[in-house]
Amino acid sequence: MCDAVPELLAKAPPIEALHTWMHRFIDYMTTKIGMADALRAVIASGGDPYAQSRSLLGDAVARLLDAAAAGDIRGDIEAADVLIGLSGISLAAGETSQRDQAGRLIDLMMDALRYRQGKLDRFSPDLPGL
Repeated sequence: MCDAVPELLAKAPPIEALHTWMHRFIDYMTTKIGMADALRAVIASGGDPYAQSRSLLGDAVARLLDAAAAGDIRGDIEAADVLIGLSGISLAAGETSQRDQAGRLIDLMMDALRYRQGKLDRFSPDLPGL
């Protein structure tokens, strides 16, 4: 997964490399769904099976975001934001039969990452009058 980043960046524009990597991430996470019981046992024994892979995945996403930051995507997005979004997609639509839906959700996420002129106001649940 993580080792694929240099090759993806060499073969495609950064925004396309990021998009391709996201699809591969969903494929990767789909294989992990079947390991849930084994992972729960490791966690119950006090281990953190995700620590090393979380760091490696974060570094891979950061590299892709940095490469695409030259006008293609927003500059206020962190690698952890992308990983959380992708993890949510893999949990909600990670089954093989849901692959089309996962692809649409990745496309939606890519649209949300794209650079927009001007700064967006952050949502506040404390808006007056609501």
